[in-house]
Amino acid sequence: MPAGTYETLELDGPTECLSMFLPATLLEQSALADYEIDPAKVQLAYAGGLADRTLGHIAGVLHSLVGRAPRPIDSLFADAIRTALAAHLIGNYTVGRTRLAARTPSLNAKKLQRVFDFIEARLADKISLEDIAAEACLSPFHFARLFRDATGLPPHRYVIERRVQVAQGLLACNRLSLVEIALSTGFGSQANFTRGFRKILGITPGQYRDECRR
Repeated sequence: MPAGTYETLELDGPTECLSMFLPATLLEQSALADYEIDPAKVQLAYAGGLADRTLGHIAGVLHSLVGRAPRPIDSLFADAIRTALAAHLIGNYTVGRTRLAARTPSLNAKKLQRVFDFIEARLADKISLEDIAAEACLSPFHFARLFRDATGLPPHRYVIERRVQVAQGLLACNRLSLVEIALSTGFGSQANFTRGFRKILGITPGQYRDECRR
């Protein structure tokens, strides 16, 4: 991140971070000249939200120097690591050179479970896409895409399938009427219940109940 760039991050919980502040000139001009690198072209580009193993290893080594008793050799060691860091940045993240791999956003397991729990707790109620997306702290558009990537189903289809699954158990018990089951599983009416049930299983709730009785 070049100097003067500001970025905010949304974190799900406590996270340990290591910030490294580098001088404007990563290496002295004489050192750059030794490697036939034009100092005028050594300008870092912005590259946010990426995973870089090499950068992570270098950061980890520098972090190991923090919080322990200093040793005489530490300065030499830190200079060597700084040179390695500068070389990696120059080779990969300078203006005109940076090539970021396309990121594939996803719902992390914690957010996805929170969405599942939200849906389960409200199956009997009206559930809108906006309500579910808000639980994941995402816009409805981005949430719908990420949810489908994670589950293979659009949010609306997932909700209907869960309602049908719950209704199957109630139909098998043979204790409630079709209207009561429709209302308790969030379909709102027997007509919607029949329509949604047939869409998922290919038969009506009454036919399913008859099969369970055999």
